[in-house]
Amino acid sequence: MSQTKKIMELPKKTKALLITLIVAVVLLTIAGCTTKYDFGRASRDEATAESAATVETETAVPVSSIQHPVDPSWFDDTAIVGDSVTVMLQYYCDSDTENPPLGKAMFYCSASLGYGNAQWDLYDENAVHPLYKGENHLVEDVIPVTGAKKVIITLGMNDLSNGVDYAFEQAQALFEKIKKNGPDAIIYIESTTPMLNSFQREVLNNENIRLFNSKLKEYADSMGDDYRFLDFYSVIADENGDLPLEYCSDADYMGIHFTVEACEKWVDFLRNNV
Repeated sequence: MSQTKKIMELPKKTKALLITLIVAVVLLTIAGCTTKYDFGRASRDEATAESAATVETETAVPVSSIQHPVDPSWFDDTAIVGDSVTVMLQYYCDSDTENPPLGKAMFYCSASLGYGNAQWDLYDENAVHPLYKGENHLVEDVIPVTGAKKVIITLGMNDLSNGVDYAFEQAQALFEKIKKNGPDAIIYIESTTPMLNSFQREVLNNENIRLFNSKLKEYADSMGDDYRFLDFYSVIADENGDLPLEYCSDADYMGIHFTVEACEKWVDFLRNNV
């Protein structure tokens, strides 16, 4: 019997705890990852100017107002690109082998992945490129590697310490590379998710995440029908724009990763908004 099937046969609370423990192991691995980001790139003046900007985001459609969410099979030709936050979603989806909530979606994720380091050389000693079917691949090759017709990208948390402008420049460059290698694919740009209020920093904080998300939305809206923006931030965040404590699985460690309940909300959001 496969390990995934064994997990599925456990009681719901036990299964949720087990998945959370698996993710905890992943988070310990993340702590040891190194990057080549220049954390001095974003000056204090730049950060202050960015934080003072007015952020306007499109409100996502509430799950309760949708009567006909897409069938899980909609995701069968979809690649989902993300960092360790999305790795939790992958574990959640993989735990249900009988009725996978996102069908046969192809997860193309890696802990510590960002828009910037996704563009490093494939054999860079510090690279964290996604592992897909036993081999590491560049994110820009996601379409030819997986054969996906749709790509959902959720990155940014590992870029924003260098400032909003840097993160957006890297995101735009990566989108162009992905589209060049799959010109017929539809690109879903998903908002970077919020963090706990207590873990916010001078530059990496929820206000700058919202500003970055507004830039992603503006970009997607300007690129035509092949690009769509998905605002999950507005759905998962509380009234203050922070990640709620009940949805955070690492409240004593990093303050950004999700619980099983948050992944359930994420799946509902995707099925109701793609």
